[in-house]
Amino acid sequence: MYDLLILGGGPGGYVAAERAGAAGLKVLLVERDRLGGTCLNRGCIPTKSLLAGAKLYKHAKEGAKYGLKAEGLAFDFPAAMAWKEDVVQKLRAGIDFSMKKHGVEVYSGSGRLASERRVVLDDGREIEARHVMIATGSSPALPPIPGLKDNPKVVTSDGLLSLTEPPARLVVVGGGVIGVEFASFFAAIGTKVTVVEMLPEILPFMDRELVGVYRRTLRGVTIETGARVGRIEGGTVHYERNGEAKIAEGDLVLVATGRRPNVDGIGLEEAGVAFSPKGVTVDDELRTNRPGVWAVGDVTGRALLAHSASAMGEAAVDGILGKPRSIAWKAIPWVVYGDPECAGVGMTEEEAKASGLDCAKVLLPARVSGRFLAENGQAAQGAVKLLAEKGTGRLLGATLVTPYAGEMVWGLQPLVARGAKAEELKGMIFPHPTVSELLREAAWELEG
Repeated sequence: MYDLLILGGGPGGYVAAERAGAAGLKVLLVERDRLGGTCLNRGCIPTKSLLAGAKLYKHAKEGAKYGLKAEGLAFDFPAAMAWKEDVVQKLRAGIDFSMKKHGVEVYSGSGRLASERRVVLDDGREIEARHVMIATGSSPALPPIPGLKDNPKVVTSDGLLSLTEPPARLVVVGGGVIGVEFASFFAAIGTKVTVVEMLPEILPFMDRELVGVYRRTLRGVTIETGARVGRIEGGTVHYERNGEAKIAEGDLVLVATGRRPNVDGIGLEEAGVAFSPKGVTVDDELRTNRPGVWAVGDVTGRALLAHSASAMGEAAVDGILGKPRSIAWKAIPWVVYGDPECAGVGMTEEEAKASGLDCAKVLLPARVSGRFLAENGQAAQGAVKLLAEKGTGRLLGATLVTPYAGEMVWGLQPLVARGAKAEELKGMIFPHPTVSELLREAAWELEG
């Protein structure tokens, strides 16, 4: 008998397997595709590998002001795709090694719950485990738009990462993280990009003031918000905006309208595990309604981010080991990887007001940072916004639009999670010159 059987080898599943194996548990990890899940194979890592090349290309084109004279510059799309694949393969190998190092047995295939603690593998074997963890992730959600299904001009993020050459024109349906990151990449390498978003603004989870700043960084991208798509004909997207019928034409159409938890076909009904189309139901310590059955990552629908999946996997393993702990659900940081990046943690100003909190805020332009100015110039867009509760000084949230935002936001996460006061940021010593100094300067600007 296994101590732990995990269905799914993405960031939630394989990290949980590592931690459980390191703790001495006998672990079986079941993965039908390749270890690493969507993040490594079709999401986070491939897109960041491509964006790295796009940023270099963009900066080289604009390098004259820094003294860089680039002639005959071109973006080699096949080479960029090869680089992406090389990075992915190396990281896959790293996960394989980690599984062996920690004594985790890996089954290449699928599994289905037969009862609370029994899983039937697709080779017919029935495996029993003291604990079962569901980490089956999520898949692209395809809306019921006429003309979308079986349209060779329509792709999801998976298909876009398999291209051999870039489209001259790309229409992106959906202005969330996936849509915006792909828009940023393709615009940087010369593709004409149009983003069509049904909601009033792109990146709907982001602070409204900072979305305005970030939109100005998306050069080469036409953004149509409040746009309801009616149908797709080939590469033409028909939509309505402010009562007016409009079209956006592309050589390809990327549908990036979110993701849905993978809850079908894994035996949740047979095992009596509570779930809905929004995901498997779990408590704050990742337990389902059935004893010995846990769920982590996208399949829970609670926070569809790779790092939150890993945090959930670790927390669930702690629970299995008798050291239960919860996730800082209200302080999970997020990042959008464009050029520059934007990131945030905690509440936006809109959320704070909706919660009835009286908050002080500061919006600090990034150009007050010496390093930001030296590397980007006076005209570059960027800002940092901090929120604190009036009276107590408790940090409520932060949003950043700067280079390295994703590398900076982690430092705010523990402060927001434990309700630290802005005074703590004032007392921290940041190296100079760094863009991260903006956080300390913003804290000094907060009043109330």
